[in-house]
Amino acid sequence: MNDAPTDQSRRVECPATNDPAVRLFIFAAMLIGFGLWCFLERAKYPPPEAWTLAHINTIIGYLLNNYGPWVLVPPGVVFAALGVRLLRRKLIADDEGIGYVGAQRIAWSDVTELDSAKLKDKGVLTLHYGGGRKLVLDSWKLKNFRDLVALIEQRVPPKQ
Repeated sequence: MNDAPTDQSRRVECPATNDPAVRLFIFAAMLIGFGLWCFLERAKYPPPEAWTLAHINTIIGYLLNNYGPWVLVPPGVVFAALGVRLLRRKLIADDEGIGYVGAQRIAWSDVTELDSAKLKDKGVLTLHYGGGRKLVLDSWKLKNFRDLVALIEQRVPPKQ
């Protein structure tokens, strides 16, 4: 028995690229860092003498350094978690269908349309399936994108 894959039975695994997650991590680090800096500097900014336009600089300094950490750090943590989530995603395409690990897979027979209008310019391929739903595949977010496109072209008939 030969268990080696043939041209008709292939499996393409596309782990996530690092670029989108790195951008999220940079933004998260900026938010968390600035929030922590405001927290450490808050003692230098007492409440203003009066809440008038003449004291606008002291009002802004007080508000930023006393309430900034509560506004900046939570979104920073959310962006860091989204970056980790992006790095952990993996798309798998094989004989049965295509889909992300942990999500519902799309059978090749359910694909109704293959939109490759942005494939050459931007590296984006869209699969339309079941009731107007779509799966957008982006070469910036997925490794092994060329192998994936080759498998999709092999599995989805040209009329679709």
